[in-house]
Amino acid sequence: MFLSKKERDETIWACRFCMMCNCADRVAQVVRRESYTPRGRGAIMFALESGLLEYDEGVADIMYTTLNDRLLQHWCVGNYDHEELVIDMRARLFKKGLAPEEVVAFANRIKKNPIKGENPEKILSGAGVTMDSDSDTLLFCGSAALNSQQSTLICAGKLFNQAGQPLKVLSDEPSSGWALYQLGDFEGAKQLSKRIAKKIRDCRVSKVVALDADSYRMLMGRTTRFGGDIKGIKVHHINALMADWFKNNQIPVAGRISDTVTYHDPCVLARFFEDVDSPRLILSKILKNPLKEMASSKKLANCCGAGGMLPLHRPDVSDQVAGLRIDEAADTGASVLVSGCPRCDDKFKRSMAARGQDDMRIINLVELVAEAAGLTFPTNPNH
Repeated sequence: MFLSKKERDETIWACRFCMMCNCADRVAQVVRRESYTPRGRGAIMFALESGLLEYDEGVADIMYTTLNDRLLQHWCVGNYDHEELVIDMRARLFKKGLAPEEVVAFANRIKKNPIKGENPEKILSGAGVTMDSDSDTLLFCGSAALNSQQSTLICAGKLFNQAGQPLKVLSDEPSSGWALYQLGDFEGAKQLSKRIAKKIRDCRVSKVVALDADSYRMLMGRTTRFGGDIKGIKVHHINALMADWFKNNQIPVAGRISDTVTYHDPCVLARFFEDVDSPRLILSKILKNPLKEMASSKKLANCCGAGGMLPLHRPDVSDQVAGLRIDEAADTGASVLVSGCPRCDDKFKRSMAARGQDDMRIINLVELVAEAAGLTFPTNPNH
């Protein structure tokens, strides 16, 4: 849908001959099979186009065992978009009825019931957060913040109040459609894009602030391209908004964080929107000690393991990818791993629990800011 035929053909041709970005593909590092590398996928796609291979479940497994984190494109001298190439192939598999069973089941559940979490109004009001039905700013929470990472949502609400920024939320917030786009269910993504766009327009706002990085990317471009009309409505990620609050002295720091901290750049924010400065500005305001950067950071940061909806199809591979990133964080000597996306936080916490590891605190940047502002207190590291 987003690659022209010429772009698709050129990308397949380039990928099947080149192994330049193989070293950056963490799935390939974990699986250790040539067919799961970018070059391998390119060769398979060429063989399918040439009639040398047939679409089957094996092909589907390879195409759904990817991170789609855009890191490959940053290693590519030709700047080919391997992620969109993979998503295009997933869409073909979905249409042919060859998408993995768990993918189809998930897509059907989302389309049948797009509301994937608790009522955010109830969550926020229960925590004492003040909302304003006349506000022109909508906080879009995302499914992780409405389920396992509700503390991030609550802290975001408290920071809005502290900054004097009125907000409102959708009491029945539906999925943004991001997951279905990534899985190749383009018809489902269209359906949800139109639904969320109408919800946003109906609540009469001029600005949307996203907590979730993937929802942010969807609302920034894919929603409109799938037919959802939110033209004229500005979309921001909360990291950029918090950076502005600090620049304008709207968030007082009650006490700087004394722990040793490292920061994980979510793929969407670092590579798709190239915002690596906002979180570091924020951390410079709230940390007592210098930030400990990981070996791969900023635009070259490795994925948390949740990219491309990988946990849905291959949770085993996803956990191993997350483990590699956690090891990078541990190598810095930091006791706290901070992330800019609730989905990353959730992935790290689950991986830590699976490893039986509890020596590093996982926390969202929003929560750490609220802690420094004296709005919350440290809790159990991974809960």
